[in-house]
Amino acid sequence: MPDTRLKFAETLARQAGQLAVDLRQHPDGLAIDTKGPQDFVTAADLAVETLIREAIADAYPDDSVLGEEGGLTGDAAACWIIDPIDGTANYMRDMPDWAVSIGYFDGADLTHGVIFAPDHRALASARTGQPARLNDAQISVSDRVDFDQSMVVLGYSQRVGLSDHLDRIGRLLESGCEYRRQGAATIGLMSVASGRVEAYYEPSLNVWDAAAGLVLVRAAGGVVEHPDLSRFLLAPGMVLAANQNAGPIADICKGTGASSNH
Repeated sequence: MPDTRLKFAETLARQAGQLAVDLRQHPDGLAIDTKGPQDFVTAADLAVETLIREAIADAYPDDSVLGEEGGLTGDAAACWIIDPIDGTANYMRDMPDWAVSIGYFDGADLTHGVIFAPDHRALASARTGQPARLNDAQISVSDRVDFDQSMVVLGYSQRVGLSDHLDRIGRLLESGCEYRRQGAATIGLMSVASGRVEAYYEPSLNVWDAAAGLVLVRAAGGVVEHPDLSRFLLAPGMVLAANQNAGPIADICKGTGASSNH
């Protein structure tokens, strides 16, 4: 039976992504405000979130919406969780690692997730109980085990601090594991779901950055860790997404495992 919510989110993510691409071509679309050091919001972020919110209000008027720019609207337990442009710093510099993220929380769990990365021509989507797909092809997490063949994508949060981040990089490199920082959680989580990397870790991440990607990773056969959703919907928290064999790598990321050369 077709899932109307998933199809709706896929279509909406494509529309939102195209609007962002179009607005990037015009100076007004890149009018910038600063929320913090290297934390930007453009006119495009606001316009894209408005488009998504209006479409949800038309199609699912009883649902709540939680967005990065507009906060929470509505009081229903069922809630769409959206990031209009994740990776704004990349987007505004015409770098490809940015995406539109649309997730759905049914009141008990995250059940639907769509990530559209226009510059990569990549649409990834999943719902609970069904395989994850990337551009209509089924995807799965990797099965790599060895540290010296593995790669982790790291997110950085100033809420945790630089020394913590640098220590984590050191532990990974000492173990023989490679790492990347892409500046967009959506891209990192999509990379885990598609088997390109073995894990994504960020010590303090907002739910709108993670919701869709967590659904993707679980549907692709991976494992995820995050705060209880009752807390995660209200405040940032630690997010880990990995393949089934990446437990030791996850422990190193979290600082609970010793690094070792392999």
